[in-house]
Amino acid sequence: MPKRRIDNELSKSHPPKRLRTTTSGHKTDHLSSLSNEILLHILSFLSIPSLLTCQRLSRRFRALSGDSELWKRQYFSKWVRPRARRLAIARRTSFPQSKFEYSPRVSTWLDHGHLDRDDRITNWKRQYQLRHNWSQGTCRVTEVEIPQPPRPPILVTFCAGFVFMADSHGGLQVWSAESPESRKAGLTFAGPESQSSTPTALTATCGLETNSIEAVVGFDDGRFSVYTMDTKRLFLQLRFSHPRSAHGAITAMASSYPYLLVVSKHKMLSLYKLPLAFDDSSWSEDAQLVASLKADSILSPMSLFVRVARSEIIASIVYSFFHLGCGWSLGIQELHFDKTGQQIRSRLTTTVDTQHGVVPLPKSRYGQPSAQEQESIDHAHPSALNPAILHQDPPSSVSYSHPYLLTSHADNTLTVYLVVSTSDDLFVKGAQRLWGHTSSVSAVQVSDRGKAVSVSSHGGEVRIWELENLISSFGSQKVSQGDKSIKVRPENQRRSQDGGIGSLSGVRRRELSLSPSVDIRSKLAHVRDCVGFDDERLLLVRDKEYGTQLLELYDFT
Repeated sequence: MPKRRIDNELSKSHPPKRLRTTTSGHKTDHLSSLSNEILLHILSFLSIPSLLTCQRLSRRFRALSGDSELWKRQYFSKWVRPRARRLAIARRTSFPQSKFEYSPRVSTWLDHGHLDRDDRITNWKRQYQLRHNWSQGTCRVTEVEIPQPPRPPILVTFCAGFVFMADSHGGLQVWSAESPESRKAGLTFAGPESQSSTPTALTATCGLETNSIEAVVGFDDGRFSVYTMDTKRLFLQLRFSHPRSAHGAITAMASSYPYLLVVSKHKMLSLYKLPLAFDDSSWSEDAQLVASLKADSILSPMSLFVRVARSEIIASIVYSFFHLGCGWSLGIQELHFDKTGQQIRSRLTTTVDTQHGVVPLPKSRYGQPSAQEQESIDHAHPSALNPAILHQDPPSSVSYSHPYLLTSHADNTLTVYLVVSTSDDLFVKGAQRLWGHTSSVSAVQVSDRGKAVSVSSHGGEVRIWELENLISSFGSQKVSQGDKSIKVRPENQRRSQDGGIGSLSGVRRRELSLSPSVDIRSKLAHVRDCVGFDDERLLLVRDKEYGTQLLELYDFT
Protein backbone atom coordinates (compact mmCIF):
# COMPACT_ATOMS: atom_id res chain seq x y z
CA MET A 1 0.00 0.00 0.00
CA PRO A 2 1.44 3.38 -0.99
CA LYS A 3 2.12 5.93 1.68
CA ARG A 4 -0.44 8.60 2.35
CA ARG A 5 0.51 11.99 1.03
CA ILE A 6 0.77 14.84 3.51
CA ASP A 7 -2.20 17.14 3.26
CA ASN A 8 -0.96 20.58 4.24
CA GLU A 9 -4.46 21.98 4.58
CA LEU A 10 -5.48 19.11 6.86
CA SER A 11 -2.43 19.53 9.01
CA LYS A 12 -3.12 23.23 9.38
CA SER A 13 -6.70 22.65 10.49
CA HIS A 14 -5.64 20.15 13.15
CA PRO A 15 -2.89 21.45 15.46
CA PRO A 16 -0.54 18.96 17.11
CA LYS A 17 -2.18 16.84 19.76
CA ARG A 18 0.25 17.91 22.49
CA LEU A 19 -1.01 21.52 22.22
CA ARG A 20 -4.61 20.54 22.90
CA THR A 21 -6.40 19.54 26.04
CA THR A 22 -9.10 16.93 26.56
CA THR A 23 -11.34 19.29 28.51
CA SER A 24 -14.57 20.57 27.10
CA GLY A 25 -14.23 23.50 24.81
CA HIS A 26 -10.77 22.46 23.54
CA LYS A 27 -8.95 25.16 25.50
CA THR A 28 -5.34 25.88 24.55
CA ASP A 29 -2.55 24.60 26.80
CA HIS A 30 -0.98 27.87 27.88
CA LEU A 31 1.40 26.17 30.35
CA SER A 32 3.43 24.44 27.67
CA SER A 33 3.93 27.68 25.79
CA LEU A 34 5.69 29.32 28.73
CA SER A 35 9.46 29.72 28.72
CA ASN A 36 11.71 27.51 30.80
CA GLU A 37 12.61 30.40 33.12
CA ILE A 38 8.97 31.03 34.01
CA LEU A 39 8.28 27.33 34.50
CA LEU A 40 11.30 26.99 36.79
CA HIS A 41 10.01 29.88 38.87
CA ILE A 42 6.60 28.18 39.14
CA LEU A 43 8.16 24.83 40.05
CA SER A 44 10.19 26.47 42.82
CA PHE A 45 6.98 26.84 44.86
CA LEU A 46 6.11 23.13 44.68
CA SER A 47 6.76 20.54 47.34
CA ILE A 48 8.96 17.49 46.90
CA PRO A 49 6.07 15.09 46.06
CA SER A 50 4.75 17.56 43.47
CA LEU A 51 8.17 17.89 41.87
CA LEU A 52 8.45 14.13 41.61
CA THR A 53 5.01 14.00 40.02
CA CYS A 54 5.95 16.66 37.46
CA GLN A 55 8.90 14.57 36.37
CA ARG A 56 6.45 12.00 34.99
CA LEU A 57 4.49 14.46 32.83
CA SER A 58 6.79 14.79 29.83
CA ARG A 59 10.43 14.89 28.83
CA ARG A 60 10.48 18.65 29.18
CA PHE A 61 9.01 18.62 32.67
CA ARG A 62 11.29 15.77 33.64
CA ALA A 63 14.28 17.95 32.80
CA LEU A 64 12.83 21.06 34.44
CA SER A 65 11.71 19.27 37.62
CA GLY A 66 15.17 17.76 37.99
CA ASP A 67 16.94 21.10 37.68
CA SER A 68 19.80 21.25 40.15
CA GLU A 69 18.98 24.79 41.30
CA LEU A 70 15.47 23.73 42.30
CA TRP A 71 16.80 20.90 44.43
CA LYS A 72 19.47 23.18 45.83
CA ARG A 73 16.70 25.42 47.16
CA GLN A 74 14.86 22.39 48.53
CA TYR A 75 18.05 21.21 50.22
CA PHE A 76 18.38 24.60 51.89
CA SER A 77 14.78 24.58 53.14
CA LYS A 78 15.00 21.03 54.50
CA TRP A 79 18.49 20.81 56.02
CA VAL A 80 20.08 24.26 56.33
CA ARG A 81 17.33 26.59 57.50
CA PRO A 82 16.16 24.40 60.46
CA ARG A 83 19.77 24.08 61.62
CA ALA A 84 20.27 27.84 61.49
CA ARG A 85 17.18 28.42 63.59
CA ARG A 86 18.21 25.73 66.05
CA LEU A 87 21.64 27.28 66.52
CA ALA A 88 20.06 30.68 67.02
CA ILE A 89 17.83 29.31 69.77
CA ALA A 90 20.75 27.46 71.39
CA ARG A 91 22.82 30.63 71.50
CA ARG A 92 19.84 32.66 72.79
CA THR A 93 20.37 35.22 70.05
CA SER A 94 18.04 36.73 67.50
CA PHE A 95 19.02 36.91 63.85
CA PRO A 96 17.27 38.98 61.22
CA GLN A 97 14.97 37.10 58.91
CA SER A 98 17.40 37.65 56.02
CA LYS A 99 19.85 35.27 57.68
CA PHE A 100 17.39 32.43 57.11
CA GLU A 101 16.60 33.22 53.50
CA TYR A 102 17.96 31.22 50.62
CA SER A 103 21.31 32.19 49.15
CA PRO A 104 22.97 30.51 46.16
CA ARG A 105 26.37 30.82 47.90
CA VAL A 106 26.85 27.54 49.72
CA SER A 107 29.76 28.96 51.73
CA THR A 108 27.18 30.87 53.79
CA TRP A 109 25.20 27.74 54.60
CA LEU A 110 26.75 26.95 58.00
CA ASP A 111 29.54 24.46 57.22
CA HIS A 112 28.11 23.34 53.87
CA GLY A 113 30.86 24.95 51.79
CA HIS A 114 32.41 21.53 51.04
CA LEU A 115 29.45 20.80 48.73
CA ASP A 116 30.30 23.61 46.33
CA ARG A 117 34.03 23.44 45.76
CA ASP A 118 35.66 24.58 42.54
CA ASP A 119 36.77 21.05 41.66
CA ARG A 120 33.30 19.48 41.76
CA ILE A 121 29.83 19.95 40.30
CA THR A 122 27.18 19.10 42.87
CA ASN A 123 24.11 17.16 41.81
CA TRP A 124 21.70 18.71 44.30
CA LYS A 125 18.90 16.26 43.66
CA ARG A 126 21.27 13.41 44.47
CA GLN A 127 22.55 15.32 47.49
CA TYR A 128 19.00 15.80 48.76
CA GLN A 129 18.23 12.13 48.26
CA LEU A 130 21.43 11.21 50.09
CA ARG A 131 20.56 13.30 53.15
CA HIS A 132 17.00 11.98 53.04
CA ASN A 133 18.23 8.37 53.02
CA TRP A 134 20.48 9.05 56.04
CA SER A 135 17.56 10.63 57.90
CA GLN A 136 15.38 7.58 57.18
CA GLY A 137 18.07 4.92 57.56
CA THR A 138 17.47 3.73 54.00
CA CYS A 139 20.41 2.02 52.28
CA ARG A 140 21.69 -1.13 50.61
CA VAL A 141 24.18 -3.56 52.11
CA THR A 142 27.05 -5.23 50.32
CA GLU A 143 28.88 -7.99 52.20
CA VAL A 144 32.51 -8.73 51.43
CA GLU A 145 33.64 -11.98 53.03
CA ILE A 146 37.23 -12.72 54.03
CA PRO A 147 37.08 -16.52 54.21
CA GLN A 148 40.37 -17.34 55.96
CA PRO A 149 41.58 -14.33 57.93
CA PRO A 150 45.09 -14.32 59.37
CA ARG A 151 45.76 -14.13 63.05
CA PRO A 152 45.65 -11.50 64.43
CA PRO A 153 42.59 -10.24 62.52
CA ILE A 154 42.93 -8.06 59.48
CA LEU A 155 43.12 -4.27 59.95
CA VAL A 156 40.67 -2.09 58.03
CA THR A 157 40.23 1.67 57.64
CA PHE A 158 38.09 3.86 55.40
CA CYS A 159 39.11 7.14 53.74
CA ALA A 160 37.77 9.17 50.79
CA GLY A 161 35.72 6.28 49.39
CA PHE A 162 38.57 3.74 49.53
CA VAL A 163 38.93 0.78 51.88
CA PHE A 164 42.45 0.03 53.13
CA MET A 165 43.18 -3.45 54.55
CA ALA A 166 46.44 -4.68 56.05
CA ASP A 167 47.59 -8.13 57.21
CA SER A 168 50.91 -9.93 57.42
CA HIS A 169 50.17 -12.21 54.44
CA GLY A 170 48.49 -9.94 51.90
CA GLY A 171 50.28 -6.70 52.81
CA LEU A 172 48.41 -3.44 52.23
CA GLN A 173 45.45 -3.72 49.86
CA VAL A 174 43.13 -1.00 48.57
CA TRP A 175 39.52 -1.49 47.45
CA SER A 176 37.03 1.01 46.09
CA ALA A 177 33.80 1.31 48.05
CA GLU A 178 31.90 1.77 44.77
CA SER A 179 33.13 -1.54 43.32
CA PRO A 180 34.31 -3.85 46.11
CA GLU A 181 34.39 -6.85 43.78
CA SER A 182 37.91 -6.08 42.53
CA ARG A 183 41.07 -4.87 44.21
CA LYS A 184 42.37 -1.53 42.98
CA ALA A 185 45.94 -1.61 44.31
CA GLY A 186 48.15 -3.52 46.70
CA LEU A 187 51.68 -3.99 48.01
CA THR A 188 53.23 -6.73 50.11
CA PHE A 189 55.36 -5.91 53.13
CA ALA A 190 58.82 -6.51 51.64
CA GLY A 191 62.04 -7.03 53.56
CA PRO A 192 63.16 -9.42 56.29
CA GLU A 193 61.74 -7.21 59.06
CA SER A 194 58.32 -7.14 57.42
CA GLN A 195 58.16 -10.90 57.06
CA SER A 196 58.75 -11.43 60.78
CA SER A 197 56.46 -8.64 62.04
CA THR A 198 52.70 -8.24 62.19
CA PRO A 199 50.70 -5.06 61.48
CA THR A 200 48.93 -3.84 64.62
CA ALA A 201 47.57 -0.39 63.63
CA LEU A 202 46.35 1.30 60.46
CA THR A 203 45.28 4.85 59.64
CA ALA A 204 44.66 6.85 56.47
CA THR A 205 44.05 10.52 55.72
CA CYS A 206 43.82 12.73 52.65
CA GLY A 207 47.12 14.21 51.50
CA LEU A 208 47.91 17.74 50.47
CA GLU A 209 47.28 16.97 46.81
CA THR A 210 43.76 16.53 45.48
CA ASN A 211 44.00 12.87 44.46
CA SER A 212 46.30 11.50 47.16
CA ILE A 213 45.70 9.49 50.34
CA GLU A 214 48.42 8.89 52.93
CA ALA A 215 48.15 5.50 54.66
CA VAL A 216 50.31 4.48 57.63
CA VAL A 217 50.77 0.91 58.89
CA GLY A 218 52.14 0.28 62.39
CA PHE A 219 53.80 -3.00 63.38
CA ASP A 220 54.33 -5.02 66.54
CA ASP A 221 58.06 -4.18 66.65
CA GLY A 222 57.39 -0.43 66.99
CA ARG A 223 58.10 0.67 63.42
CA PHE A 224 55.67 2.13 60.89
CA SER A 225 55.53 2.50 57.11
CA VAL A 226 54.00 5.35 55.13
CA TYR A 227 52.27 4.70 51.78
CA THR A 228 50.84 7.09 49.17
CA MET A 229 47.75 6.16 47.16
CA ASP A 230 47.04 8.03 43.92
CA THR A 231 43.25 7.74 43.63
CA LYS A 232 43.22 8.93 40.01
CA ARG A 233 45.82 6.53 38.64
CA LEU A 234 45.02 3.84 41.26
CA PHE A 235 48.70 3.55 42.11
CA LEU A 236 50.05 2.64 45.56
CA GLN A 237 53.68 3.18 46.54
CA LEU A 238 55.81 2.96 49.67
CA ARG A 239 57.29 6.32 50.67
CA PHE A 240 59.48 5.27 53.60
CA SER A 241 59.62 3.11 56.73
CA HIS A 242 60.41 4.47 60.19
CA PRO A 243 62.79 2.18 62.15
CA ARG A 244 61.62 0.14 65.10
CA SER A 245 61.58 1.62 68.61
CA ALA A 246 62.04 0.28 72.13
CA HIS A 247 58.54 1.32 73.20
CA GLY A 248 56.88 -1.84 71.97
CA ALA A 249 54.13 -2.50 69.47
CA ILE A 250 52.07 0.37 68.05
CA THR A 251 48.55 0.03 69.44
CA ALA A 252 46.79 3.12 68.04
CA MET A 253 47.39 5.84 65.45
CA ALA A 254 45.70 8.99 64.20
CA SER A 255 46.79 11.35 61.45
CA SER A 256 46.06 14.72 59.95
CA TYR A 257 48.60 15.05 57.20
CA PRO A 258 51.46 15.73 57.64
CA TYR A 259 51.18 14.97 61.39
CA LEU A 260 50.96 11.47 62.85
CA LEU A 261 50.06 10.60 66.45
CA VAL A 262 51.21 7.18 67.72
CA VAL A 263 50.60 5.29 70.97
CA SER A 264 52.83 2.31 71.80
CA LYS A 265 52.29 -0.74 74.00
CA HIS A 266 54.36 0.80 76.82
CA LYS A 267 52.05 3.87 76.93
CA MET A 268 54.38 6.19 75.02
CA LEU A 269 52.58 8.94 73.09
CA SER A 270 54.60 10.28 70.12
CA LEU A 271 53.81 12.98 67.58
CA TYR A 272 55.63 12.84 64.21
CA LYS A 273 55.76 15.17 61.24
CA LEU A 274 55.85 13.31 57.95
CA PRO A 275 57.81 14.64 54.95
CA LEU A 276 55.54 16.59 52.67
CA ALA A 277 56.57 15.46 49.17
CA PHE A 278 59.47 14.04 47.21
CA ASP A 279 60.14 17.31 45.42
CA ASP A 280 59.76 19.49 48.52
CA SER A 281 62.77 21.31 49.98
CA SER A 282 62.00 19.90 53.42
CA TRP A 283 61.95 16.30 52.17
CA SER A 284 63.74 13.73 54.31
CA GLU A 285 63.79 9.96 54.24
CA ASP A 286 62.28 9.65 57.71
CA ALA A 287 59.63 11.18 59.95
CA GLN A 288 60.55 13.94 62.36
CA LEU A 289 59.73 13.32 66.03
CA VAL A 290 57.99 16.46 67.28
CA ALA A 291 57.26 15.41 70.87
CA SER A 292 56.78 12.36 73.08
CA LEU A 293 54.90 11.87 76.35
CA LYS A 294 54.95 8.99 78.81
CA ALA A 295 51.56 8.09 80.29
CA ASP A 296 51.19 5.31 82.84
CA SER A 297 47.54 5.64 83.86
CA ILE A 298 45.71 5.44 80.53
CA LEU A 299 43.54 2.40 79.89
CA SER A 300 41.79 1.11 76.80
CA PRO A 301 39.62 1.87 75.01
CA MET A 302 41.15 5.13 73.88
CA SER A 303 40.72 7.56 71.00
CA LEU A 304 43.33 9.71 69.26
CA PHE A 305 42.65 12.89 67.35
CA VAL A 306 44.93 15.36 65.53
CA ARG A 307 43.80 18.69 64.12
CA VAL A 308 45.43 21.83 62.77
CA ALA A 309 43.95 25.06 64.15
CA ARG A 310 45.36 28.24 62.61
CA SER A 311 49.07 28.26 63.50
CA GLU A 312 48.87 25.40 66.01
CA ILE A 313 48.90 21.62 65.86
CA ILE A 314 46.66 20.07 68.52
CA ALA A 315 47.14 16.41 69.45
CA SER A 316 44.49 14.90 71.73
CA ILE A 317 44.16 11.54 73.44
CA VAL A 318 41.02 10.36 75.23
CA TYR A 319 41.46 7.49 77.67
CA SER A 320 39.49 5.65 80.37
CA PHE A 321 40.18 5.60 84.10
CA PHE A 322 38.29 4.61 87.24
CA HIS A 323 37.09 7.31 89.64
CA LEU A 324 35.73 6.41 93.09
CA GLY A 325 33.06 9.10 92.99
CA CYS A 326 31.39 8.32 89.65
CA GLY A 327 32.84 5.06 88.37
CA TRP A 328 34.52 4.92 84.99
CA SER A 329 35.31 8.32 83.53
CA LEU A 330 37.27 9.80 80.64
CA GLY A 331 40.41 11.89 80.65
CA ILE A 332 41.42 14.21 77.81
CA GLN A 333 45.06 15.19 77.32
CA GLU A 334 45.61 17.98 74.82
CA LEU A 335 49.04 19.00 73.50
CA HIS A 336 49.57 22.24 71.55
CA PHE A 337 52.54 22.76 69.22
CA ASP A 338 53.51 25.46 66.80
CA LYS A 339 54.49 24.80 63.18
CA THR A 340 58.19 24.54 64.15
CA GLY A 341 57.47 21.67 66.57
CA GLN A 342 57.87 23.64 69.81
CA GLN A 343 55.38 22.70 72.50
CA ILE A 344 53.20 25.66 73.51
CA ARG A 345 51.07 24.15 76.26
CA SER A 346 49.70 20.91 77.65
CA ARG A 347 46.23 20.72 79.17
CA LEU A 348 44.25 18.01 80.94
CA THR A 349 40.57 17.65 81.76
CA THR A 350 38.14 14.89 82.73
CA THR A 351 34.43 14.12 82.54
CA VAL A 352 34.09 13.76 86.34
CA ASP A 353 32.42 17.13 86.87
CA THR A 354 29.94 16.62 84.06
CA GLN A 355 29.00 13.19 85.41
CA HIS A 356 28.22 14.94 88.71
CA GLY A 357 26.22 17.60 86.88
CA VAL A 358 28.66 20.44 87.61
CA VAL A 359 28.80 22.97 84.76
CA PRO A 360 32.24 24.61 84.31
CA LEU A 361 32.09 28.39 84.26
CA PRO A 362 34.31 30.46 82.00
CA LYS A 363 37.22 32.28 83.57
CA SER A 364 37.18 36.03 84.12
CA ARG A 365 39.61 38.36 82.44
CA TYR A 366 42.04 37.79 85.33
CA GLY A 367 41.90 33.99 85.04
CA GLN A 368 39.76 33.34 88.17
CA PRO A 369 35.97 33.16 88.59
CA SER A 370 34.25 36.21 89.96
CA ALA A 371 32.70 36.26 93.43
CA GLN A 372 29.23 35.63 92.02
CA GLU A 373 30.49 32.77 89.87
CA GLN A 374 32.36 31.25 92.81
CA GLU A 375 29.19 31.36 94.89
CA SER A 376 27.35 29.50 92.13
CA ILE A 377 30.08 26.86 92.08
CA ASP A 378 29.91 26.44 95.86
CA HIS A 379 26.15 25.95 95.70
CA ALA A 380 26.45 23.49 92.81
CA HIS A 381 28.83 21.00 94.43
CA PRO A 382 26.73 20.03 97.51
CA SER A 383 23.75 19.21 95.30
CA ALA A 384 25.91 17.08 93.02
CA LEU A 385 27.31 14.64 95.57
CA ASN A 386 25.51 11.79 93.84
CA PRO A 387 26.59 11.46 90.20
CA ALA A 388 23.88 11.88 87.59
CA ILE A 389 25.78 9.52 85.26
CA LEU A 390 27.48 6.49 86.83
CA HIS A 391 29.35 3.85 84.80
CA GLN A 392 30.21 0.66 86.70
CA ASP A 393 32.06 -0.87 83.74
CA PRO A 394 34.56 0.68 81.33
CA PRO A 395 33.19 1.90 78.00
CA SER A 396 33.17 -0.62 75.18
CA SER A 397 34.21 2.01 72.61
CA VAL A 398 35.33 5.65 72.56
CA SER A 399 35.28 8.05 69.62
CA TYR A 400 36.43 11.68 69.67
CA SER A 401 36.18 14.17 66.85
CA HIS A 402 36.35 17.69 68.18
CA PRO A 403 34.13 18.92 69.73
CA TYR A 404 32.08 15.73 70.05
CA LEU A 405 33.05 12.90 72.42
CA LEU A 406 30.96 9.74 72.38
CA THR A 407 31.23 6.50 74.38
CA SER A 408 29.31 3.23 74.16
CA HIS A 409 28.50 0.89 77.04
CA ALA A 410 27.42 -2.67 77.74
CA ASP A 411 24.12 -1.49 79.30
CA ASN A 412 22.68 -0.66 75.83
CA THR A 413 23.37 3.07 76.17
CA LEU A 414 25.71 5.75 74.87
CA THR A 415 27.02 8.93 76.50
CA VAL A 416 27.74 12.13 74.58
CA TYR A 417 29.96 14.97 75.84
CA LEU A 418 30.84 18.36 74.39
CA VAL A 419 34.55 19.25 74.64
CA VAL A 420 35.24 23.00 74.77
CA SER A 421 38.78 24.04 73.85
CA THR A 422 39.60 27.74 73.94
CA SER A 423 42.83 29.70 74.10
CA ASP A 424 42.49 29.89 77.90
CA ASP A 425 40.89 26.66 79.03
CA LEU A 426 39.90 23.09 78.22
CA PHE A 427 36.81 21.56 79.80
CA VAL A 428 33.87 19.24 79.12
CA LYS A 429 30.45 20.85 78.97
CA GLY A 430 27.40 18.73 79.59
CA ALA A 431 26.79 15.00 79.37
CA GLN A 432 23.77 13.08 78.14
CA ARG A 433 22.83 9.41 78.20
CA LEU A 434 21.37 8.11 74.94
CA TRP A 435 18.91 5.24 74.74
CA GLY A 436 17.71 3.36 71.70
CA HIS A 437 19.68 0.12 71.41
CA THR A 438 18.19 -3.15 72.60
CA SER A 439 21.51 -4.89 73.25
CA SER A 440 25.06 -4.05 74.27
CA VAL A 441 26.69 -1.36 72.11
CA SER A 442 30.12 -2.48 70.95
CA ALA A 443 31.27 0.14 68.43
CA VAL A 444 30.71 3.85 67.94
CA GLN A 445 32.04 6.46 65.50
CA VAL A 446 31.47 10.23 65.45
CA SER A 447 32.38 12.96 62.95
CA ASP A 448 33.23 16.61 63.56
CA ARG A 449 29.88 17.61 62.01
CA GLY A 450 27.90 15.89 64.74
CA LYS A 451 26.82 12.74 62.92
CA ALA A 452 27.46 9.47 64.78
CA VAL A 453 26.95 5.77 64.11
CA SER A 454 26.61 3.09 66.80
CA VAL A 455 26.40 -0.68 66.41
CA SER A 456 25.16 -3.40 68.75
CA SER A 457 27.50 -6.30 69.37
CA HIS A 458 24.73 -8.84 68.66
CA GLY A 459 21.65 -8.57 66.52
CA GLY A 460 23.18 -6.32 63.90
CA GLU A 461 21.38 -3.16 65.03
CA VAL A 462 22.92 -0.02 63.50
CA ARG A 463 21.73 3.43 64.57
CA ILE A 464 22.44 6.96 63.30
CA TRP A 465 22.57 9.92 65.69
CA GLU A 466 22.46 13.67 65.05
CA LEU A 467 24.38 14.97 68.06
CA GLU A 468 24.01 18.66 67.30
CA ASN A 469 20.37 18.52 68.38
CA LEU A 470 21.40 16.90 71.66
CA ILE A 471 24.18 19.39 72.34
CA SER A 472 21.77 22.32 72.04
CA SER A 473 19.50 20.73 74.67
CA PHE A 474 22.19 20.29 77.34
CA GLY A 475 20.94 21.56 80.66
CA SER A 476 17.48 22.48 79.37
CA GLN A 477 15.57 19.25 78.85
CA LYS A 478 15.88 15.51 79.02
CA VAL A 479 16.06 13.46 75.88
CA SER A 480 13.34 10.85 75.79
CA GLN A 481 14.28 7.31 75.01
CA GLY A 482 14.66 6.30 71.41
CA ASP A 483 13.51 9.54 69.74
CA LYS A 484 16.90 10.92 68.76
CA SER A 485 18.28 8.06 66.70
CA ILE A 486 17.48 6.45 63.36
CA LYS A 487 17.66 2.71 62.91
CA VAL A 488 19.35 1.66 59.68
CA ARG A 489 16.99 -0.51 57.62
CA PRO A 490 18.64 -1.80 54.43
CA GLU A 491 16.16 -2.23 51.61
CA ASN A 492 17.62 -5.48 50.30
CA GLN A 493 17.78 -6.87 53.83
CA ARG A 494 14.12 -6.05 54.51
CA ARG A 495 13.02 -7.75 51.29
CA SER A 496 14.87 -10.93 52.21
CA GLN A 497 13.30 -10.94 55.66
CA ASP A 498 9.82 -10.41 54.24
CA GLY A 499 10.38 -13.29 51.85
CA GLY A 500 10.97 -15.72 54.67
CA ILE A 501 14.54 -16.53 53.61
CA GLY A 502 17.60 -16.12 55.83
CA SER A 503 18.11 -12.78 57.51
CA LEU A 504 20.89 -11.78 55.13
CA SER A 505 20.22 -14.05 52.18
CA GLY A 506 19.10 -11.19 49.95
CA VAL A 507 22.21 -9.12 50.51
CA ARG A 508 24.80 -9.04 47.79
CA ARG A 509 27.82 -11.10 48.82
CA ARG A 510 31.32 -11.07 47.37
CA GLU A 511 34.54 -12.78 48.37
CA LEU A 512 37.92 -11.10 48.23
CA SER A 513 39.84 -14.27 47.33
CA LEU A 514 39.24 -17.85 46.32
CA SER A 515 38.83 -20.24 49.23
CA PRO A 516 36.97 -23.40 50.23
CA SER A 517 33.25 -22.89 50.43
CA VAL A 518 31.84 -21.80 53.77
CA ASP A 519 28.36 -21.97 55.22
CA ILE A 520 26.98 -18.49 54.63
CA ARG A 521 23.80 -19.33 56.54
CA SER A 522 25.64 -19.29 59.85
CA LYS A 523 24.57 -16.50 62.17
CA LEU A 524 26.69 -13.39 62.42
CA ALA A 525 28.83 -13.01 65.50
CA HIS A 526 29.73 -9.77 67.27
CA VAL A 527 30.75 -6.58 65.53
CA ARG A 528 34.48 -6.05 65.99
CA ASP A 529 34.73 -2.46 64.84
CA CYS A 530 32.99 0.44 63.16
CA VAL A 531 35.61 1.25 60.56
CA GLY A 532 34.22 4.61 59.52
CA PHE A 533 31.74 6.48 57.37
CA ASP A 534 31.51 9.45 55.04
CA ASP A 535 28.64 11.31 53.38
CA GLU A 536 27.64 8.27 51.32
CA ARG A 537 28.72 5.03 52.97
CA LEU A 538 29.28 3.21 56.26
CA LEU A 539 31.74 0.35 56.76
CA LEU A 540 31.60 -2.26 59.53
CA VAL A 541 33.74 -5.30 60.38
CA ARG A 542 32.16 -8.43 61.82
CA ASP A 543 33.66 -11.66 63.15
CA LYS A 544 31.73 -14.75 62.07
CA GLU A 545 31.10 -17.72 64.33
CA TYR A 546 33.32 -20.08 62.37
CA GLY A 547 36.32 -17.74 62.40
CA THR A 548 35.92 -15.79 59.18
CA GLN A 549 35.48 -12.06 58.92
CA LEU A 550 32.92 -10.00 57.08
CA LEU A 551 33.01 -6.44 55.78
CA GLU A 552 29.58 -4.80 55.56
CA LEU A 553 29.29 -1.79 53.30
CA TYR A 554 26.14 0.29 53.77
CA ASP A 555 25.47 2.46 50.72
CA PHE A 556 23.05 5.39 51.23
CA THR A 557 23.17 6.65 47.65
